[in-house]
Amino acid sequence: MREVACVGALIRDPEHRVYVHRRSPDRRLLPGTWDIVGGHVEAGESPEQALAREITEETGWRLRRIETALPDWEWEHAGVRRRERDYLVEVDGDLRAPRLEEGKHDAYAWVGPDNLELMMRGRTDGDRRLRDIVAKAARTRLTERLRLEPVGPEHADELWALHRDPGVARWYGGAWSAAAHSAARFRAAEWAAAWDRDGVHKWMAYDRAGGFVVGRGGLSRQLLAGQPCLELGWAVHERRWGRGYATEIGRAGLTYAFRDLGATEVVAYTERHNLASRAVMERLGMRFVREFTGSGLVAGRDGVHDDAPFVLYSARRDPSPAS
Repeated sequence: MREVACVGALIRDPEHRVYVHRRSPDRRLLPGTWDIVGGHVEAGESPEQALAREITEETGWRLRRIETALPDWEWEHAGVRRRERDYLVEVDGDLRAPRLEEGKHDAYAWVGPDNLELMMRGRTDGDRRLRDIVAKAARTRLTERLRLEPVGPEHADELWALHRDPGVARWYGGAWSAAAHSAARFRAAEWAAAWDRDGVHKWMAYDRAGGFVVGRGGLSRQLLAGQPCLELGWAVHERRWGRGYATEIGRAGLTYAFRDLGATEVVAYTERHNLASRAVMERLGMRFVREFTGSGLVAGRDGVHDDAPFVLYSARRDPSPAS
């Protein structure tokens, strides 16, 4: 594998929008296109040292901390392939006043889910990978203990391992077999597409301190008894149960629904006898609505029988101005 030749910084504002700047029209590489902060690793530098240097050179801000490194990717220009590593970071400095590097960048913007196509403006090669990286960063959420990353193809192995966990398998139709590994890749790609189609879907949840996978969870658009709804759910590795992770994932999902999507209601459902999940829903302030059977799950779970008894809970957005 090639050594990392380039680094990029995904810098976000309090609204989770990602900072980008436009390359000057006389640049040799990709003139007039929008880019994230970053550049080449110089001789004798580590990728992290190059990252700190590029942030200061291109914005005037200073690297405070690295939250995580994203999966490496490669791109080619003039017949030369380069391996790039991008980082989700926090910086020190006035985010309202970046210092553009003279002669290299002539404008800046903050990109969120509503203006992602800015990343494609001026790109004659049609390469969407940087746009998708920015989208993932804008949709990532940090809680006190967790980093919640939108599920994509790179999470297939972790998703498969999660659904082989005995505690998870108990509630999701049994453990995924070795043969289901390809199905996990399909599922991860399908969920990534749902993020772009619906503006929301599931996250993989990582412990921010330890870096290990806690589980998955988030929101999805579903049909329940023929009616569209925004459904909240989670699945946590059994060895992590009892530590409040499901509640933390659920709270992040409700915040995303009400603040980012402007939803007025979110529902959650579980088997009637799943007292642990019902307790989480109640800790989240969700209220019991009614019982129903699995036949009402038009987009239901694997392994659900039509006559299986479920309970439905609901949370509504606080209509007060403070919400």
